[in-house]
Amino acid sequence: MSRRWFLASVALGAAADAASVKDARPLFTPAAKITRTVDGSPAETFPDRPGPSLQLLGPGDALGFDRSIVVRNEPPDGATDAVPEYLAHVEFSDASLPWLLSLPAARRLPWLTLLVLRDDEGDLAPGTLSPVVTAPGSALPDLAESWAWAHVEARVEDGEAPQDAVARDVRSGVDDVVSRLVCPRKLDPDRGWLACVVPATKAGRAAGLGEPPPPDGAAAAWAPGQNQVTLPVYYAWRFRTGEEGTSFEDLARRIDPVPTETLEGLGFGSRTVGVRHPWPHADLLQGVAPDKVTVPVHGALTLPDTDTADEAWSHLPSMDKFRELVVDHLDAPASRRLPDHVGSPPDRDEKAVAAPLYGSHHSGVQTVPPGGWMRQLNTQVKYRIAAAIGARYVQLEQEFLMARAWEQLGQADEANQALAAGELAAAAAEAAQAKHLGPMKTAALTELATLYRDAVEQSAGGAGPLQAVLAPSAVPRGAASTAFVRLTRPGGALRRRTGRTTAKLDVGDVMPTAAFLSTAMDAPKTCLPVTWLAGVKEEALQAATGTVQGPLTPQTVFGDPAAAFSTRTLGHFIYTMWMVYVDYLETDDGGREMFEEFGKPRDRLKALADQANQVAVDRRPRTTSQPVLVRGIRRLISAEDESAPLLADTSLGMTGGELVGRIRRRVRPVPRTMDQLTTLLGESVMSGRTVDDPRPLRPLMRHPEFGFPIAAELLARWPEWAVPGITDFPDDSSALLEPNPAFVEALLVGLNQEFNRELRWREYPTDEAGTPFSRFWPPGGAAPGYGEIARWGPDDKLGDHDPSADSKLLVLLIRAEVLRRCPGTLVLAAKSADRTVEGAGVTWQKPRFVLPVDERTNLYGFEGLTAAQAVAEHWMFVVREPMRTAQFGFDKLTDDSPPFDSWPDLTWDKVPKVNGFVVPRVVGGLPPTLATPLDPPRWEGLDAADFARILFQRPFQVAFSAKMMTG
Repeated sequence: MSRRWFLASVALGAAADAASVKDARPLFTPAAKITRTVDGSPAETFPDRPGPSLQLLGPGDALGFDRSIVVRNEPPDGATDAVPEYLAHVEFSDASLPWLLSLPAARRLPWLTLLVLRDDEGDLAPGTLSPVVTAPGSALPDLAESWAWAHVEARVEDGEAPQDAVARDVRSGVDDVVSRLVCPRKLDPDRGWLACVVPATKAGRAAGLGEPPPPDGAAAAWAPGQNQVTLPVYYAWRFRTGEEGTSFEDLARRIDPVPTETLEGLGFGSRTVGVRHPWPHADLLQGVAPDKVTVPVHGALTLPDTDTADEAWSHLPSMDKFRELVVDHLDAPASRRLPDHVGSPPDRDEKAVAAPLYGSHHSGVQTVPPGGWMRQLNTQVKYRIAAAIGARYVQLEQEFLMARAWEQLGQADEANQALAAGELAAAAAEAAQAKHLGPMKTAALTELATLYRDAVEQSAGGAGPLQAVLAPSAVPRGAASTAFVRLTRPGGALRRRTGRTTAKLDVGDVMPTAAFLSTAMDAPKTCLPVTWLAGVKEEALQAATGTVQGPLTPQTVFGDPAAAFSTRTLGHFIYTMWMVYVDYLETDDGGREMFEEFGKPRDRLKALADQANQVAVDRRPRTTSQPVLVRGIRRLISAEDESAPLLADTSLGMTGGELVGRIRRRVRPVPRTMDQLTTLLGESVMSGRTVDDPRPLRPLMRHPEFGFPIAAELLARWPEWAVPGITDFPDDSSALLEPNPAFVEALLVGLNQEFNRELRWREYPTDEAGTPFSRFWPPGGAAPGYGEIARWGPDDKLGDHDPSADSKLLVLLIRAEVLRRCPGTLVLAAKSADRTVEGAGVTWQKPRFVLPVDERTNLYGFEGLTAAQAVAEHWMFVVREPMRTAQFGFDKLTDDSPPFDSWPDLTWDKVPKVNGFVVPRVVGGLPPTLATPLDPPRWEGLDAADFARILFQRPFQVAFSAKMMTG
């Protein structure tokens, strides 16, 4: 932890050892120290040998200093309301500068000093080498006491010696240590001043004026009682003092907590609104209402325990009539669209174009509901006023808001173009499928898909697609491919040619069942047909066999020489199948047993292959039915009941209807388009969309998000609606307020509805149901404050969606001059068991937000507190002086001034002064003796560091309790 240290002076190097003066310059006599060391003997030291005297530079050798080393001057240059109780001073980054050219003396004096002249006492004028000023003797301090008004300030860490920190800073130029010149003159209020850094010796004065060095150059530049003196100016600035009693302490002590009851008597916290003529074009309340009808309207902040749940007019029958009329007025546009309204006489214009129905865009309700937040909002004057304020803000700031909205849109335009193109393509494809695929029969439809690869899946057992089931079997690879299906399709080239063969092949069941083909399937070990060996028309199959069961399909063949080649080709195919069986049996003992158990099908395959190779061609047409050895994987689905399993007595229980449904689903345009757009646009754009949505490819309905708090905008434009009566709030006062969430939510609804209308008008891609503005109180941010309005329940009440309802929020209003003069003033809440804010047992809380109303008025929001809780738990509110650079001076005596028990309580009336200058000695019994010894213990016999500690103005804070503001 660092601490502030004051040191009286700094003298380093040869200047610190100078002991005499010659020609207004320090003399330094170096000495040589000789030490002799002989091996084996102790070191021998001889007396110092003095050297020649060296003359150092003095104040007469300087014409000024580099102005860049000036760190700060107080009051600041050009200040118009400087505190007259504070002393003017100037700071330098070089800690040794005030004593750098000083002359040796019993009490080392700085070689320059600070003058402060009234604007009628002197002014800068051009000089030979630098600007000059002619000052009267009454404006000049006693230079013999200038030692007291120059010091060094250092910030050092605990345990570090301040002298070491200063020496290190001076040699390194780190600028962690500053030197300071203070002018001890008491400033008059409301005056203009000129501050000048001038030489303090005659030698320096003569050098600056371009005059020859005087013989008494080491003497002071002026003597007490001198009439006037002309001095060169090294550095100068101007300022003006304000009124007395304008220090932070004085201003903070003025703050007066105002009880709630007093403010209610002043009409603070609500506005009285006349509602005798709610419609300007007609007096619809005539005959019902008296001449004057009013209603109180509260703002976004109210006094604690103010009931704002419902409004009450001064004339209740007028209120009931108004609500009846306003409901009829707001419902009129929607009623024009009802069937029973068609053909009726047209309504008046004010009903055709009615006032806004707030909340209709978010809720989708086009008439005033019988209850809930929408009825509150639209039938109570105070909430319609709040919503209208929000709408008015959008109207005033629409260009700025729309510019920010388009900036947030990003790539949504391109995404919406892609979505629109995809939606059009999907709609066109669906129309084409409805035309061409809709009337197709089951068997023809299955020709469109890679049936056995993608569609036919096992519903139980986890065997996967049929292609995976066939992979370990003797069925050749590719038998389930699209190319083979196309080759063996009904009406294909191979089908036509083999249909004209004349030989009759006598074969039996040669294909194993699905249970045999896939060992993973737990099915009975029976040889059941799993596929047809030829694809033929349904009527041909029925005529030939009288049944749809069986592995071979008889068919009438016709003579054709080309059929012999095709049939022999098929024979080679079957022969290959036989060879695969043989290889399978040789490599798998279990498979051998299974084949033996199923009746040696390899022998039948061999016979079938031989028969196929011996087929002869009969050129004459034949009418007898003959089996055809066209190997096909596809079943005649059209010949079977769609509700029957495709593979009977197996765990592949998919029916024909299920298969067709799956095929139709897989070729639907919308899912395929969505997959393509997901790849193109990314998951973030397509998330939340499903094929079952009414419009899964609908455009992006985005709305911008504004994270800035609307409360700040409301205070800037219409502070009287934020805090009614705030413009007449007493000066130097404080009060406790609580949020009015119902008013805030009503304002947000009107704000969002109006902006959504503007977005739609500007062709922004939105559905007018978003909530671009969801934060009212600071701090801002993207996270929604009051949530999406479209998600509010229809039976909710205004105020139910307040994000601070659980955490609570208490707002402290302060209007005080101290906030204008000290913009960084801190306001904190503190809870202490002993009702003080000193010590370690204090719980401190910083405000969640600070909302400026004007330069003298701020709102401080404290989370987790209510007014009743703050009173019950003895919370205090502390106004603390901001961290600033050092200030030096004394307090003005007031009725609130504490007794003089310590140096910080010293007031100007107890400070010893001579001719308006503070003197470092006791004069006329001033200052009085302290009752208890302090540091420093007394006024006289001190050094410059002691006076710096006495003059230093410590940060001040004042506290007042919450109970003082609740009555």
